[in-house]
Amino acid sequence: MTMKTLLQPESPTCTLRTQTKRVTHPIAAVLLSFAFVLVSILLAETLSGSLNTALSGLEQSLVHQPAVFSAIAKILILWLLNVPIYLMLWGWLKWFERRPFGTLGFSRQGLVSGYLRGLCIGFLMISFATGIAVLLNIGSFTPLSGPLEGVPALGGIILVFLGWAVQASAEEVLYRGWLLQTISIRTNPWIGVLLSSLCFACVHGLNNGFSPLVLCNLFLFGLFLALYRIDKGSLWGVCAWHTVWNWALGNIYGAEVGGSAAEGGHLFHLQLTGSDWLTGGAFGLEGSIVTTTVFLIGIGYVSVMLRRRQWKERRSVEQANG
Repeated sequence: MTMKTLLQPESPTCTLRTQTKRVTHPIAAVLLSFAFVLVSILLAETLSGSLNTALSGLEQSLVHQPAVFSAIAKILILWLLNVPIYLMLWGWLKWFERRPFGTLGFSRQGLVSGYLRGLCIGFLMISFATGIAVLLNIGSFTPLSGPLEGVPALGGIILVFLGWAVQASAEEVLYRGWLLQTISIRTNPWIGVLLSSLCFACVHGLNNGFSPLVLCNLFLFGLFLALYRIDKGSLWGVCAWHTVWNWALGNIYGAEVGGSAAEGGHLFHLQLTGSDWLTGGAFGLEGSIVTTTVFLIGIGYVSVMLRRRQWKERRSVEQANG
């Protein structure tokens, strides 16, 4: 199955064609994707004062559970930054495109299996990247100390997964759900894949430690997940993959996520040393040539799976036709 056939009207990726009254113009979709993120950030900044006031009271009651408090604070911040994206996109789909939110790629079929598969693949890939860093001697696990590290932080580590789930899924809904669909239908499937991946990479441009290599890796990040989403036909897998990638990187291995230190505690503490192109610099492991390699392997694997599906379907058609 080629990219073209994967994005035909009967494909799960593009079921919206039979369920929408209007499809957003690609240029408008790109601009709106940036606008949704910008408005969400501005709303979060506006409400941050009230959030800090509420957290100051909560901190007193959880003084003996710092990891749990840190996790709750992180969850609320991530929700505040990302829930508006869901709401704005839902409103746009309802009142402009006039179609259900589920047409972005949320079907009941394969929900559990797709999500669990995404969790496993995401965890294996970030663990593979971490393992390579350790083997290359640019990464090492330092001794743990304090209530925010190791077993004492386990409660917060588990809890903060809820925050990452909302944050990661918001990005997947926006870029691998709506933007990929919309651009692909109005132009060309490959344009949809490439442009949605580029928008995803560029929106992180203000993150700490952003560099050309980081931009490249974020583009590959988006490209891998776009192909994964097309291969599986739904968003459940990529939402799970993105969630566990962030969570494991920050709260299991204790490294920076997108240029920021993870909150909520971490089970291990990965320390990176060496040149920025090897370690990712201030951005963290995601900005490293190590991660570039992992994503290229992932893209190659998904591409092979797509080709294999194409071959199987062609053979089935030939057998059916005698």
